[in-house]
Amino acid sequence: MTRPTPDRYGLALGAILLASLAQRAWYAASVLGTQLASVPYLDTAVYDGWARDLVAGDWGRGEPYWMGPLYPHLLALFYAVFGVGGSAILVAQWGLTLVNVLLVHAIARRWLERPWALVATALYALYGPPVFYAGLKLMTTVTTTLLLLIAWQGQRALDRPAPRRWVVLGVLVGIAALARGNVLLLLVLLPWVLWRHDTVTRRRAGRLVAAMWLGAVAVIAPVTLRNVVVGGDLVLVTSNLGLNLYIGQQEEHGGRFGLLDEALQFEFDPTGESMLEAELGRDLRPSEISRELTRRAVARLVDEPGAMLAHYARKAYRFWSGYELPQIYSWTFWRERHAALQALPLAAVWLLATGLIGGWLLPTAARRAWLVLVGGWFLSLLPFFPTSRYRQPIMGLMAIAAAAWLAAVVASWRSGRRRRTAALVVVAGALAVVLWPGWSRFDPAVEAWQSHLNRASRATSANDRATLLAAVAAAEERRPGLAETPYRQGGYLEKLGDREAALASYLEAARRAPRDPFPAYRVGNVLDELGRHREALVWFERAATADPDWALPHHGRGLALRAEGEPGAALAALRRAVALAPGRPRYRSNLASLLAEMGRGEESLAILRELTGDFPRYAPGWFNLAVAELRAGRTTAARRALERAAALPDLTASQRDQIAALQARLR
Repeated sequence: MTRPTPDRYGLALGAILLASLAQRAWYAASVLGTQLASVPYLDTAVYDGWARDLVAGDWGRGEPYWMGPLYPHLLALFYAVFGVGGSAILVAQWGLTLVNVLLVHAIARRWLERPWALVATALYALYGPPVFYAGLKLMTTVTTTLLLLIAWQGQRALDRPAPRRWVVLGVLVGIAALARGNVLLLLVLLPWVLWRHDTVTRRRAGRLVAAMWLGAVAVIAPVTLRNVVVGGDLVLVTSNLGLNLYIGQQEEHGGRFGLLDEALQFEFDPTGESMLEAELGRDLRPSEISRELTRRAVARLVDEPGAMLAHYARKAYRFWSGYELPQIYSWTFWRERHAALQALPLAAVWLLATGLIGGWLLPTAARRAWLVLVGGWFLSLLPFFPTSRYRQPIMGLMAIAAAAWLAAVVASWRSGRRRRTAALVVVAGALAVVLWPGWSRFDPAVEAWQSHLNRASRATSANDRATLLAAVAAAEERRPGLAETPYRQGGYLEKLGDREAALASYLEAARRAPRDPFPAYRVGNVLDELGRHREALVWFERAATADPDWALPHHGRGLALRAEGEPGAALAALRRAVALAPGRPRYRSNLASLLAEMGRGEESLAILRELTGDFPRYAPGWFNLAVAELRAGRTTAARRALERAAALPDLTASQRDQIAALQARLR
């Protein structure tokens, strides 16, 4: 009996998968347990906190979804099964990267001949960023899987245009939209792939498109309903569209996420709520915030067409550039520190340069699908942030297109068409030069400096003082003499509770940048917390002099003077803070408290009643109103105010304790 001949193709695919598995295991062994993988930071901290709330039973959060809910719920599922805060999700994501390699292969088999499908699979397997991002609690890997599934199902729906297959396609788009809302653009673009389809009439195409939209609505509608019922606001999926669009128009951020207002670093609020409410002087629903920021983004596009055209050209170039534009995490920085990542040698520039040509060389139906998916993803990100981790979902499709280019080069060479071969190679080479990462890369020193400070921030969250200081020292070495380095160190040390060391860092920052109001304010704030109110006043005054229109130093002065027993001067300072920032509820609340202490109860009550009218979700306002009403002898009014405070969502433990203590007094 003769043995069957081994399938060389299957063996080659198996070898690619086995090598990929070994590489991922190698990287996992080197990174699991490190602070990079285990300590949540910025976006990963948001997802981690959200998942912990879900596991603890808080399914509502009392507001519409601000970020895509898919990943936090998936993370919560892993926390519920494998333990809160664990790394099981990362292991699963590395496994999912192997699934993505198989999906690239499955799509390539439909678009290319068998050997070139294998080449496409190998190219994607040799590209490193998917492995790196899978080692972080971010949605990048899941979003990549979903886009590849959309491509795979889309091709199936084209091969056999049955309504059921188009419903499934719509469901996949809807699920992907729960991770990243920009994918909804595909619902508008995907119908184009039916254009001139051999077996689909215009009428039947309309039914297929309707089936796709129905599938998407079936997924999205429950989320919209949840936002209305739980959050009390009509939000389709998430309310961060306006914020991201507004930031996307800011030239100074270079296509990355950034703060709307530098002063917000002291009261960090990534939603933009604090900034807008401070400007408009009242509580805003998430949909109102999104609409207002969208209006401002559109206004900038209209008012500055020349500047915005140049800005969009830069963002478009950065999207297609071979540079892995960092967003919180720098691929370039961490690749230099992990041999397992260096074992994946294929750079984005080669996939992009050859893929942009190869996409046009695909068969007609495949080319249309590729253009819709890749072009649609590009267009959907262009108004926002064309960063590396947001670009990742299309890189598998770029690998397939790169294989199509290589297949065309080999075919033209074998057929003796030397001019065509040379043209394909020269154009790809020219594109590689144009897209070379060095042209658009940030200053390597700046990138490394920021990455070291990000390490310091994670070390702070891990209560690891030694690593914190070492990371800041490394940052200082890359950009010596910069004021922001000791300034950031001061913030980290404050979080660790070491105010004396933080003070020394802030003083060094103030020495390096004597005209900068931020270090001066932080010096004053720490001195005030240490009970050194007189010294604090000097620094608050220095910050106010550096920026006369900044309300926070005046607020700090008011609190310090109040602590020093100078109510008259404190009142003047707090009034100045309120005049500069009437939309900051904390300033008005503290002003009302001071007036009550001075025996000016009616003035205090008037401010607090106005405050709670403007900011009905501000708990300290209701609590202070209850105290003021009680002092005025109006017990019933005090109870009503306290009931409003107690009914608010997201109260801190301290606030709940204060409310409970006052409720006991009112019984």
